[in-house]
Amino acid sequence: MALADTQSSANAYTVLSQVLPTVAWAIFFGAILCWLREDLKGLISQLRSRIRLGASIKIASFELGSAYVAPGNSFPDKKGPIEGHLDDKGAFQEEAERFRLPTRNIFLVHRVAPSREPGQLYDIQIYLHPHKEATLAGVKKVDYYFGRYWGNHVFTSQERSSAFSIGTSAYGPFVCTARVHFSDGEVSTTWRYIDFEMGSVGAQLASEE
Repeated sequence: MALADTQSSANAYTVLSQVLPTVAWAIFFGAILCWLREDLKGLISQLRSRIRLGASIKIASFELGSAYVAPGNSFPDKKGPIEGHLDDKGAFQEEAERFRLPTRNIFLVHRVAPSREPGQLYDIQIYLHPHKEATLAGVKKVDYYFGRYWGNHVFTSQERSSAFSIGTSAYGPFVCTARVHFSDGEVSTTWRYIDFEMGSVGAQLASEE
């Protein structure tokens, strides 16, 4: 009986000696992960942002190619994901001018910030922005339409000093239709997709300040 008890104790000791190091290592790595939790979250967030923006990511021998093109006359690397060719007939330049002319080089832009409104994701400011030498002096008013979630209402801004801005909140992206009324009687309609793509970047920058 004593021999059986001794053998049982020896077996238990052997099992325990095999299990304890594994448990100790698990506790050690768990403590390390807990300690570096915020740093790891920041690293993962940066990796996600770089991937979304098309930046190059290299891990060991694996690399996600960059979709970046530099300003100037040089073409992208032929081995990259982007190809380039000249607009030799000016077709794209002509389309660009057709886009600019109706609104007289005045464009609809927007900003987003984390919402303070319950149930909403972002607070949004939408306004007109003149390109280069363009000016808002000739704009009389702007009619904004956001869609059915705003009751199909049309909202009018006549405040030139605020770039005819209008604010709202939303929990998802939407299309804004803006009708720009000029002082000479002409009217031009433009659109803006109110996306939240830069929302995470703004939140990250704010957290770093």
